[in-house]
Amino acid sequence: MQTERPVKLRNMMAYGFGEFYGGGSFIVISLLFIFFLTDVVGISPFLAGLIVMIGKGWDAISDPIMGHLSDNMKSRYGRRRIFFLVGIIPVAVTFCMLWLSVRLESELVSFLYYALAYLLFSTVFTMVMIPYRALNAEMTLDYKVRTRLTATKAIFSQVASLLSATVPKLIVDRLYADNPSQGFLVMGIVFGLFYGLPWLIVYFGTWEMPIDENESSPSFWSFFGNFKTLFVNRSFRIQLGMYISAYTAMDILMAMFIYYLTYYIGRKEIFSLCMGSMIITNILFVPVYTFIANKRGKGLAYIIGLVVWFCAMALSVFMSNTTPVFVIVLLAVLIGIGLSSAVFMPWAMLPSIIDVDELIMGRQRAGTCSGAMTLVRKLVQAVALFVFGIVLDLIGYVPNVAQSESTLFWMRMMFFILPGILIILGVIVALRFKITPYTHGILQTELDRLRSGGQKDESSDETREVCQLLTGVSYDRLYPEKA
Repeated sequence: MQTERPVKLRNMMAYGFGEFYGGGSFIVISLLFIFFLTDVVGISPFLAGLIVMIGKGWDAISDPIMGHLSDNMKSRYGRRRIFFLVGIIPVAVTFCMLWLSVRLESELVSFLYYALAYLLFSTVFTMVMIPYRALNAEMTLDYKVRTRLTATKAIFSQVASLLSATVPKLIVDRLYADNPSQGFLVMGIVFGLFYGLPWLIVYFGTWEMPIDENESSPSFWSFFGNFKTLFVNRSFRIQLGMYISAYTAMDILMAMFIYYLTYYIGRKEIFSLCMGSMIITNILFVPVYTFIANKRGKGLAYIIGLVVWFCAMALSVFMSNTTPVFVIVLLAVLIGIGLSSAVFMPWAMLPSIIDVDELIMGRQRAGTCSGAMTLVRKLVQAVALFVFGIVLDLIGYVPNVAQSESTLFWMRMMFFILPGILIILGVIVALRFKITPYTHGILQTELDRLRSGGQKDESSDETREVCQLLTGVSYDRLYPEKA
């Protein structure tokens, strides 16, 4: 039986600091990295997209490996938290490497440098963030406390996103307008430290509940089998579809936003204003979605957010270079309202997914769940951003010049259609998500009973029905230790 400790406000705050890196670093990369490669370094959009695809592909492969390692790590510093200490310096260094303006003797050699830099960054990100995202389920078993932990993490993530979406471009445009290469490097150093140092706070402010030290550790290669067994979990499959849909739509939106404002709207100077408005709204609506999630369920909160987001994206089709600034900012605010749920809810669902997985397997596998969840998403993301680079080439995009009417038309369509399709898909999948405060309460009670030695033939009909609904597995096959 796991021992509970009270999660106080200071612990929630310490836990949230990890999202400075998790929520901030990829915002900078999503918004500016391809633009940096095409418009500053001079790499073609095709190769820029290929760099991201290679890095994301490796990132996806390394996620379940890291999940397996953190599930089975044994050290006096904790099986998750040890990686927070190890990662402090690599976090800062690998982020800085991305923003060195390397123009070597050929475009191919420059491509190889940035591909390697992105691989190193992705490896360090995985090493730190997979254990971090599994930690929520191991600090407490309480559904509502877990939701509050996730909400705290989401608020920190959005604060980091706000700073990461506005300050880097301000550094480049305001302080180093005549030398963007130097501006990006200074930005990389400043934000590398901003992402690396907070891991000390996370380490000292969090904990992991005790685990059974006598429990045998699976072999290193067994993580492949672990990954496969996760897809037996009906709730995991649904949540994964919601996660992929929302986050891939966000990736395309973020990658396209600077091109949309710079070339289609013709007002690159309002980039920071729009991003700031979007993310501030995102932060303000986290408590709203937390309330909805705790009262009616996280699936409903997710659907509400995506409907708002889709309506905002549809309105973007009617924007032009004559649209007043306040209308464009209002559009950013509406997108922020929808994104708040899209970004927050899939991760808020993860602790419950881990509980469902434990009921299926009879063993807690938080790291494996976290790693597998991001593996599939990042494989999809890698392909999506690679395709984004190809499409930029196909529509005739040329850096730093006025674009043709045809290119501008397709920029507008890319900004709406690609995210819009994914948003609709996310809503359709979310309609099948059945974990609510009520059903999770039944699930948690049954898990506690089985952990304490209760017999499966003593469960009620309602409990059996709910467990089968959430797992997609016959009750008789659940919690195999009691089979």
